[in-house]
Amino acid sequence: MSLALPDCIRHTFNPAGKAFIDISHPAVTARIALEGAHLLQCTPAGKPPLLWVSPDDPQLPGNALRGGIPLCWPWFGGDRPPVAHGVARRAPWTLTAASDDADGVYLRFDLAAEEITRLLPDEPWQVHVEYRLGKALDVQLTTCNAGLQPMKLTQALHTYLPVSDIRQARISGLDGATYIDALDDWTHKTQQGDIRFAAELDRIYYGHADELQLHTAAHAVSVERSGSESVVVWNPWQGKSQRLSEFPADGYLGMLCIEAANAGPDARWLEPGQSHALGTRISHFD
Repeated sequence: MSLALPDCIRHTFNPAGKAFIDISHPAVTARIALEGAHLLQCTPAGKPPLLWVSPDDPQLPGNALRGGIPLCWPWFGGDRPPVAHGVARRAPWTLTAASDDADGVYLRFDLAAEEITRLLPDEPWQVHVEYRLGKALDVQLTTCNAGLQPMKLTQALHTYLPVSDIRQARISGLDGATYIDALDDWTHKTQQGDIRFAAELDRIYYGHADELQLHTAAHAVSVERSGSESVVVWNPWQGKSQRLSEFPADGYLGMLCIEAANAGPDARWLEPGQSHALGTRISHFD
């Protein structure tokens, strides 16, 4: 039986045939791809978009999307080769709950047990993601170990945020935090002051759970996290932008990533029957 949807939520397809859930609510407009349960767009009423998406991505069926919030699960980065960032980004998820009220919309997507078995035959996970979209953007990715042995979980909400000019952007809230520098042989370092950008940057900050703030020339954004003591900060800069797929050569100027994560020393071991929820809340502030 198909799920009854509020009038503000509908199934759509792009010209290439990729399936989406589109939200058009007085408080927010948004788009989520069914492949990957991937939140691609979210714009609160009267505010700039909260997410960046590559204008060069054709958004083809079967391909991971460049921008928005890819779900990196159940591993992050190259923790388990050969596939980077896990299996969730390209998997078909199912919309299992949807509702709206005066403040916005709620949606839940589940990755079916048979799909997890196909992708990870020796790992009996259960996983779902919930979105609450309105004045703010809330995401919660919940994982349960449904097996009989402990299993390791690393993951990230790989959030792409727009900036007017990366050279003028800064991130506050991480002064004094320890990080792993992926561009310097995974060396552990300490942040001094705000993060500013003048070259490629790829870091995992750990032992940190407090709010971060992104300041740009045009607007400011708060990034809060739950179930996370690590946060990834990334910008590819010019050289890597030219090597990335579905990414403009000058795309680095208009985006950066601030990713709620369980990465590096923040990897989690789930005992049989144990669940863990990773969340992020993103909102504009004056």
